[in-house]
Amino acid sequence: MPPIVLLVLESLFLFASTASQEQPRELKAGGHVLGETAEQFFSVGPVGLLAHACEAKDWKTVKSLANTVERLSKVPAKEVCFQLTRVKHEAISGAREEYEAAGDIETLRSDTFTLDHGRLVKIRLIYAIPNAEIEGLKPKPFEELFAGLREAYGEPSKTYAETVVDTFGVRRDAHRAIWFGEQDVISVTERPGDHGQTEIIAETLAEYKLEEQMPKNANPLQ
Repeated sequence: MPPIVLLVLESLFLFASTASQEQPRELKAGGHVLGETAEQFFSVGPVGLLAHACEAKDWKTVKSLANTVERLSKVPAKEVCFQLTRVKHEAISGAREEYEAAGDIETLRSDTFTLDHGRLVKIRLIYAIPNAEIEGLKPKPFEELFAGLREAYGEPSKTYAETVVDTFGVRRDAHRAIWFGEQDVISVTERPGDHGQTEIIAETLAEYKLEEQMPKNANPLQ
């Protein structure tokens, strides 16, 4: 049976899952596959195109490819290439590095990739929710993203809901769902309110366990 492919409304965000339970599912986002080598990461997809433009000193293309939801064109092209080269060198050497790649302006999505021991171990996608409608933008609410993940992977392994209070005292329900695989974990987390956002993470099981073992910040009010 061919892989099941989930495309979230023509954005660059793409997760694919094999239909057979005996095979590990393939998780993709922003042109990258969870578990790929650092060499692959910096040679394919938008990151690969950016690396090629940097090598060619094509600064106009660098500025275009480096646009992200958060920084847009604020960072000089040479600085973008310097940071990419540094992260690439360290990641290929096996160091733990995070790289913020160009996401999708239209859906207000930003992408962050974590590489460790020469492999892509975590993909983090943030979908921002503006406070007002903006022409040309098509933000994706939590409900829409959650429905797409559930259609691709079935019912989540766990679901959570908690009430949060914003700075104006408005109470809202925040939801979270997790899908556990044999070798990976997918989660979607809703953060409602002003400057709200939805976070989707695909990570290796080892990366998930590592984060679970990290000490939590103590509540100073307790």
